[in-house]
Formats: sequence, structure tokens, C-alpha cells
Amino acid sequence: MDRKMALAELALFVIAAPTAFGIARTIFIHGQILHASGALPSFEIATVKPWKPQPAPPPPPPPPSEDGATDMRPKGPPAKIAPGNPGGQTTDRVRTILPVQLLIAFAYNVPFGFENMRVVGGPDWLASDQYEIQAKIEDSLFAAMQKMSPAQQREQVDLMEQSLLADRFKLKVHFETREISGYTLVIAKNGPKLTPAKEGEASRLSLQDGAGGNQMIATATTLDRWVHSPFLSGRPVVDSTGLTGAYDFTLTWGLNELTGRQSTSDAPSLFTAIQEQLGLKMAPAKVPVEVIVIDHIERPTDN
Repeated sequence: MDRKMALAELALFVIAAPTAFGIARTIFIHGQILHASGALPSFEIATVKPWKPQPAPPPPPPPPSEDGATDMRPKGPPAKIAPGNPGGQTTDRVRTILPVQLLIAFAYNVPFGFENMRVVGGPDWLASDQYEIQAKIEDSLFAAMQKMSPAQQREQVDLMEQSLLADRFKLKVHFETREISGYTLVIAKNGPKLTPAKEGEASRLSLQDGAGGNQMIATATTLDRWVHSPFLSGRPVVDSTGLTGAYDFTLTWGLNELTGRQSTSDAPSLFTAIQEQLGLKMAPAKVPVEVIVIDHIERPTDN
């Protein structure tokens, strides 16, 4: 499963890619922190190795155009990145390359982009040291997982990663609820502008970044799940609308006040777009958030 490696690549690519060429990606929604309800399952075998990115070779020179001039225009459609595996765990192998802080965050189902505020404590090397993990799921456990839903399969892998962190990194944590600055999502003055989802639609969020602004397309998505999606990364948001249904909607904006990211378009800011296009409003508030507090961690021993 390359979910976590793909998300790491996504974060690096979004920062480096020219927004004029556009980036399309699929977003997979994270829930609350994952707590084990019993004994943790374990991988049958796992290797943990330090990993450092290799410098990329220089790109080949662009071919000359028909008049002999060098053609510098981008070729092909915008790059597509699809992190995660919506179909569940389709192989008994797991491979992850991430900084330790993100390894911990994903093992406990912390929303992508919230690892700095929800994984607290520990040494400085958590954010800098990267490790490659390759692991195998035991045959009978993998067979049992095939009878589970995709979400349950991913949860089993996360729990196995929690076990690996405890075994190889000697990780010990406890959990606290802390109040931090965030927002509540409420209904705006003139009421919501949301279309109920069609029967049988699969829940999905997609985000298109480009010179024309940012466009979020939501299908059969509840507002509670939407406010936990990674695209709102920056500050926690709590759904206080009281709307419990699933909805289809499209949202287009330029500046994201939560992250400080600005597109080159004249599209409205995220807060304005939410109010004008969805009939909802983001109100500043102190938000209670469960955090993972690191009590102890060590660099892993050799395999």
C-alpha cells in the first residue's frame, strides 16, 4: 500500500509545481484519531531503514521547434496525483516513505496537514528524519481483511503501523484534548445553498488547482466529513450547522485564509466563496482538538 508515500509526494509536488499549469488531485478524508480497542495486530515481518531523497537528474533539453527555436511550452495534460487506495488493501505488502512525525500521524489517522498541531512533543528529528518501511501482512490476517470494508482494511494497516512504531521506535504516547484557534462552520444569514446527493452516489472530493483558481467538487459528502478534509488544512474546523445529510456542491476560490495559499486568479477568497456559493459561514472560535502527546521515542535499531 503506497498511500502514505503518495501523500508525501503530493505535499512536495504541490509546493514545487507551477500553478499556471494546474494540478488535479483526489482527496481522501480522514476521521478522528484512531484508538486501538484491543491488542494491536502486527506485521508478519517488517524492515525499517533510514531514507534520504536522491537528487533528481537534470531534465533533457527540450526539442527545437520547426523554426529552430527551443520550444519551452509544457507538454501534455496537467499532472494527476491520486494519493491513497480507495479500493482498500489489495496486496499483503505495505511500503511507506515518510518523516517520523508523519508516520505517527498517519498511523493514528491524523488529518493530513494537521500533524504539526496534533502530534506534539518529542525530539526535533521527528520532522526531519525519514524512513522507508517495507512490511508483509501475515497470510491468514490478510485473508480475513479481504472480508472487511476498504475503510476497515485501512484501519487494520494503521493499527499494525502503530504496533511497529511501538516495537521499532519504542514509541509511547498519551492523548489530551486541547483548545486551539480554529473555526466553526455555521449557516449564513440567507440559508444554505446545497444540493442533496443523489441516491447511490459514492462519496468523493476532488480539488483542481490552477491559474483559474481552486475548485473543489464534492459528491455525496457530509459537511462534517468535508470540514475534516485536507484541503482545509491550516486550522481545525468544526461543523456546527446541524445539517446531517450528504450533499453535492462545487466551490471555487482564490486565497485560502487557512493556509495562506493564493492562486493567480481573481476568484473570491475561501471564506467569501463558502458564504456566497454554499450559504455557509466560517466563524472564528476556540476548538477542542484531541492531540497525540509523545512521551518517549527512539531512533530505530538496525534490521
